[in-house]
Amino acid sequence: MENGIGYIEEYFKREMSAGEIRQFEQLILEDPAFAEEVAFYLSARQVAQDEGEEEKKGRFREIYRQNPPARPLRTIRRSGWYIAAAVLAALILGWYLYQRPIAPGQLANRYIEQHWQTLGVSMSSKEDSIQTGLLLYNEGKWQEALRQFENIIRSGNPGPDLKKYAGIVALRLKDYDKALVYFSQLTNYKLYANPGLFYQAITLMERNRSGDPEYAKRLLQQVVQNDLEEKETALEWLKKL
Repeated sequence: MENGIGYIEEYFKREMSAGEIRQFEQLILEDPAFAEEVAFYLSARQVAQDEGEEEKKGRFREIYRQNPPARPLRTIRRSGWYIAAAVLAALILGWYLYQRPIAPGQLANRYIEQHWQTLGVSMSSKEDSIQTGLLLYNEGKWQEALRQFENIIRSGNPGPDLKKYAGIVALRLKDYDKALVYFSQLTNYKLYANPGLFYQAITLMERNRSGDPEYAKRLLQQVVQNDLEEKETALEWLKKL
């Protein structure tokens, strides 16, 4: 039987039938070379798991390609079955830890840190009150930034960007209720790509009160069903929650 990376991945992606799973696990017990290959798979996967999803997949395959497991001679005595059994126990534990649901707040925090460390500022030399708010945010002056955005909103006829910025700053300040109000208002604008529902989901996941994760999942499902902004991220999160 040819047991390459594709065969091992089928096990961890839950793409095998019950009979195929039993055969896979029995092979680990009976074939030390295969047990070593699976152990190497887990090691390579661990190295890559903290990277972005697409980057992670490419990084994992590159590690596996450049560092193929050393394959021992097939004449290793079967009396070493307990070594393979230990590998099997370790890989099942690793599979469980890797596949178990991720805390909603963990996903939300990761997104916030990756996307909202700073907000884009126009390179125009023209003084602009919105740009002032963005500069304040990027300097870590979140209270002043929120005050700036809310002053503009109160002045009348605010656009969707203002509601987005105000919601993001409120979320960074952990004023979740206010963030939800602004992101909810953002969804009312007819935009080509409206992230309002997705941002509401992030806020609920970060707040994590009773019922918040379930409501966040429903919002993520709407994002996917309606092909809204951040659909791909929503799909990935729904697999993990």
